[in-house]
Amino acid sequence: MKLSNIRKILFITLSNIGDVILTLPVLSALKDNFPGASIDIVVGPRPEQVFKKDPSLNNIFVYDKHAPLKDKFRLVKKLRAERYDLAIDMKTSLLPAFAGARNRAGLFFKSRSGAKHKRLIHLEALKPFGIGYREQKNIYIDEESRRRVETILMDNGVTGADTLIGVSPGSKSLLKQWKKQGFIDVIAGVLQNHRCKIILTGDASETGLSGEIACAVNRPGLINLTGKINLNELFALIEKLDLFLTCDSAGMHIASDLAVPVVAIFGPTDPEEYGPRGAGDVVIRKALGCSPCKKAVCKLGTRECMETITAQEVLAAIKTLTS
Repeated sequence: MKLSNIRKILFITLSNIGDVILTLPVLSALKDNFPGASIDIVVGPRPEQVFKKDPSLNNIFVYDKHAPLKDKFRLVKKLRAERYDLAIDMKTSLLPAFAGARNRAGLFFKSRSGAKHKRLIHLEALKPFGIGYREQKNIYIDEESRRRVETILMDNGVTGADTLIGVSPGSKSLLKQWKKQGFIDVIAGVLQNHRCKIILTGDASETGLSGEIACAVNRPGLINLTGKINLNELFALIEKLDLFLTCDSAGMHIASDLAVPVVAIFGPTDPEEYGPRGAGDVVIRKALGCSPCKKAVCKLGTRECMETITAQEVLAAIKTLTS
């Protein structure tokens, strides 16, 4: 399918921050291939901030699946009024058809290449249109957020000589979350090297966990920014890190997109589908018969895939990437 005279594009993405980050290469490809086009976004309420500061985008429409039906009809009416030339939908929903886009991806998309990673599967949605993608960092970071992060780091005694390691101990799913004591032991071990500084990250819901970890470690060089910076500032912070330690989380996808080395702890989810993609990244997981189960609850009740990962394994991976 060849495209011509593309002046208005609708990009429909997902509802969770990590999932949205994995769709950003598709948006980058649209920007590169149609530099003169106006691009609108449909996104869930939580990841709206991913796009709000990007000056290359036009309208941002928030789609809340829990909204009343009348609000959804109102959104469709707004979209139809825009008369889009092209709609690319990561949700494989009926929205492009309802919006009346002149060109749109098929509703029942299936990967033909055998790719497993979600990032690659999303990019395959462009192939029917002959739209290519060049490897790049896809997250937009505004200069105001960069300056804000610089100030925060300076106020916390960070210098250019420090090795900055970000640690995100939380996860939206408790099944994907590594044990608190593991993070405590790893952070204490890393901070024995006085040139290293640890920065705890996470959203406001994770302040309790990070606070408990920080209190237990109680050493110089640990900076707790959990719940203290917004999403755009988190992008700017992760961009400056030398390493990022996390479970399967939004932070992992952010670091991977920004080409920051990652040590990722995996259990119930499949790193071939969701893992970091850097050549030097390290995924730590246990080769158990039940893992990856891709479930929200451990059917055995043991969380063995996460509980048996040791602090020594994680410290060894960090040492390898920072030495």
